Amino acid sequence: MTQNASTHSWGFTHPDCRGANALLLFMNDLARVVNQYLGNGQLSEEALADAQKAVDALLDRYVEIQAAPEAFDNERIVLALETLPQPDGTTGAQVALRMSPRLEGLIIEAQRQARPTAH
Repeated sequence: MTQNASTHSWGFTHPDCRGANALLLFMNDLARVVNQYLGNGQLSEEALADAQKAVDALLDRYVEIQAAPEAFDNERIVLALETLPQPDGTTGAQVALRMSPRLEGLIIEAQRQARPTAH
């Protein structure tokens, strides 16, 4: 999970990594892991397998610290490569994150609540 780790601390190390805030920190950590393993055009099956192991370890860490048991317990996030047709007629690959509708809903709600309201 720490391949090419930058100097920024992981979300799960923050003392306020609880509840809805844990969901926000988790999404930042998840993006960090995916970018570390699959950034810079590294979209191979081997890189995807390594990234999946890192995502599994990240999720396990959030479960271990009981950051948001209602969100993370018994969950799994699956990475997949999807190909899409490009405007020039070629195909391009992108990474898809697959998670339960429940977890996705909790993350969306945490993001909504974290946004400042417009007046």
